[in-house]
Amino acid sequence: MQELIQIKTENSAILTKLQKQFNTNIQKIDRLKREIVFVKAEMDQIQVKITSEIFPLEKKLIEVQVKKIFYLDALFQQNIFKKRDNDTLSEMIIEWISELINRTDSPELEEIFTRHNDGISFEEAYEEANKKASETLKDSLSSIFEMKFDDDADLSDPEKLQEYLDQQVAADEAKYEARKASKKKTAKQIEKEEKQRQEAKNLNKTSRQIYMELVKAFHPDREKDELEKERKTLLMHRITEANEKDDLFELLRLRLELLGTDFEHSNDESLKYYVKLLIQQVAELEQEFAEVISFGQRYYFGPSIYDRYGSDKYQSLENKFRKEIANLKKTIKNEEKQAPFYKDNVQVKYLIDKYRQEQKSRKNRSLDMNDVFDRM
Repeated sequence: MQELIQIKTENSAILTKLQKQFNTNIQKIDRLKREIVFVKAEMDQIQVKITSEIFPLEKKLIEVQVKKIFYLDALFQQNIFKKRDNDTLSEMIIEWISELINRTDSPELEEIFTRHNDGISFEEAYEEANKKASETLKDSLSSIFEMKFDDDADLSDPEKLQEYLDQQVAADEAKYEARKASKKKTAKQIEKEEKQRQEAKNLNKTSRQIYMELVKAFHPDREKDELEKERKTLLMHRITEANEKDDLFELLRLRLELLGTDFEHSNDESLKYYVKLLIQQVAELEQEFAEVISFGQRYYFGPSIYDRYGSDKYQSLENKFRKEIANLKKTIKNEEKQAPFYKDNVQVKYLIDKYRQEQKSRKNRSLDMNDVFDRM
């Protein structure tokens, strides 16, 4: 296990504020790096298990659900229900096909959909639904974000919405900077900007100094001993990689490991810049961690793939998969058991009445952003 960089003092002396900040941020980075490595490793396992264990069961479930639609369509064509019931049955068939059609390669489903949708194909209906959902979303988000969306703005999924918002923020910032640049700067503004430039320069210099110390000590070019040259070549690879990633944590750790540098006696000026660089790295790692665990998240508040299958304090990855597989098998068994009922006109009449009641309940519900995206 690699040694964690921490500033310690003799005789339990009290650490300065900067020393405490240094230690705290080092601990945060160490924790985040370990968490990211752990989650990425679990995500690799999850993707393998989904492909080998979940997908085959989902495919089997879809096959049963498609069979039920075929039964309903055959019953519809017998024209044994009243017109109102037949219209509701058509709505049911259209809705159920819409939920399945992108998950299976079935030309028959597309033909059934078109027949029940007045000759309008699924692709055409999908585009129209996206357009309407996008308009609804624009109206809702216009008030939330207090901004006007362009008529041609594509908000057909969360990623495109986020991309559009990012573009608008960038455009607003550019306009703001342009207005600032056109105005004559006060002496105080000039002084502030110069201070910021100097601060950035010093931050870069601090990181560069650590890198150069390591390069001077371990560059292999002037090493005559072949074994030592090989060792230094490997070390330089690690040093260069850390520098290219702006990984101050790793550079500091390498310096401690290889040169035994005494951080306890670093002056306040050096510590100040170490802390600022480490805070930047904490923010970058937090962003990376958020991106890793949100992979596959369909909705803003919906579960990601890692939420569904990754281990947590309650369940292991294996336990979550066991439960998911057991639930899928149980669902498939129930669906197979129920499938024959979809050929029975009495049972289907019950389903039609139940569906009609559910439709009434839906109309009384308030707008939910996840519902909007679910229709896209």
